[in-house]
Amino acid sequence: MNISFWLDNVEFRLRLEEKKENNIQVTLGQKKYLVSTEFLSAHELLLNINGKIYNIIIDFNSSCYSVYVNGRLFKIEKKSASQILGTQRTRLRKRDIKTSMPGRIVKILLQEGDTVREGQAVLVLEAMKMENEIKSPQSGVIKRIGPKAGSYVEGGSLLFSVE
Repeated sequence: MNISFWLDNVEFRLRLEEKKENNIQVTLGQKKYLVSTEFLSAHELLLNINGKIYNIIIDFNSSCYSVYVNGRLFKIEKKSASQILGTQRTRLRKRDIKTSMPGRIVKILLQEGDTVREGQAVLVLEAMKMENEIKSPQSGVIKRIGPKAGSYVEGGSLLFSVE
């Protein structure tokens, strides 16, 4: 499997090959790493990379992943197909933004009918004792906001729609 991601506006391309259960070989450029994993929870794991142990905690929202490696924070952007291709030719369509984890809606920053820019915060979700700004993946108009401020949402719940 091939994966691309961006960190500080630099693209990284990885090739992942499963070797045996919980063991993969990661190729980055000409370098190869043998990685074994031990999952401590749904968002925390230990990685053994060529004999060195790393504690990893992963949190995410609609626009990026927050990855803590031994306590050091890395923000990894999510990019749309049009961003990856470097073009806006892709016709933007209605997108439903759903939460991947349960939490509480702390604040609603925009209302239905408001114009939103790509990357602009729409609401704040508290999950795992952290407040996360949930941002719009595209520019457009907020068509629907599902929850109210103060309400609790389950994983997979609709947060908002943008078109």
